[in-house]
Amino acid sequence: MANIFVCAALLLAARREPPTTARAPAAPAAAIVETTAKAADAEPTREDCVAAVEKARALADALPKEHPSRYIAERHLHQSMVEAGNGEFDDCLDWAAAAADEVRELRHQLRPGETLGVLRPDEKPAPAQDAEKKPMRDKARK
Repeated sequence: MANIFVCAALLLAARREPPTTARAPAAPAAAIVETTAKAADAEPTREDCVAAVEKARALADALPKEHPSRYIAERHLHQSMVEAGNGEFDDCLDWAAAAADEVRELRHQLRPGETLGVLRPDEKPAPAQDAEKKPMRDKARK
């Protein structure tokens, strides 16, 4: 994959026409190749992950606490930190990006009067109540 980027950078550098105005000379092709190779080979670090999480957390903190997109973004950020703790910094960056996207796009909205029912770990969901009760069939047979 890195070879494709290197070839593309060399082709783009070769196709460029010289500037018509007096400017600083363009970077040599060797410098472009080195920069592209470093960017392709660079693995994310813990610092990259922490910075991405801090940016996404700042975005999430701008939303009201009861907003469902903030709730979901906070869960994504939690998973991001779990991945960082496991040494999976690329997954950490993916989860942080998902959290930032959730906040920017506000994917989850509630209608007026609706609330997000979040259960505590020790709570169980209430059984669904039917609005209409079915007639008792046993009484009809007798």
